[in-house]
Amino acid sequence: MKTKLLYTIIAGLSTALLFSVSQCRSIASRETTNTNALTDTVQYYTNVLGTQTAAIKTLKIDKRQLDEIILKKDKELAALAQGFATVHNVTQYETLTQYDTITVVYHDTVSGIFSHEGLVEKPWCRFRYTANQKGITLDSHKFPNTATVITGTKRKWFLGKETLYTEITTSNPYIKETEIKAAEVSLPTPVHKKWYVCLGIGLAGGFLLGREFLVGGCRLLE
Repeated sequence: MKTKLLYTIIAGLSTALLFSVSQCRSIASRETTNTNALTDTVQYYTNVLGTQTAAIKTLKIDKRQLDEIILKKDKELAALAQGFATVHNVTQYETLTQYDTITVVYHDTVSGIFSHEGLVEKPWCRFRYTANQKGITLDSHKFPNTATVITGTKRKWFLGKETLYTEITTSNPYIKETEIKAAEVSLPTPVHKKWYVCLGIGLAGGFLLGREFLVGGCRLLE
């Protein structure tokens, strides 16, 4: 009876130790990944389609860290996230559309000689213009935009059915999303990380350790 109890205690301690080591490794790996992501800068490369792709490392955080690291520092983003029961992913990026010169030449003759220059500058657009008897020239066009993409679940009431949504919000009022395709890939848990596999390894290890401990103890008594 005492032997079985000892085996049980050792197996339990071994299992707890195994879970603790696995958890520590997971936390350490995640912290290293997040540190690299926070200091990472946007990288650009030409993809297989021949167009340009921007890439950056992604933070892997829980709900508490999402609130502390991101939402508390961005009131607008926090307001958008409030519409979700659970937030799965948050992506925010800035774009700048710019091109040089557009010239519109008058086909009919405009009488007189005149020239007028000016600058139009608003939060969502900026350009210079020149108008004279020959036509109109627009240059230095810049159209900034900040886009926020949130994926998460929504429900109509507290105990209602949860539905997965992806929402895109842009700061430029003249940009409109005409089509959205969104998919969330569910990745299976690796076999070596499943709880029953860890439990089995812990029990087997505890049994073997307990047996060796008892055999060693008996030999010392002899």
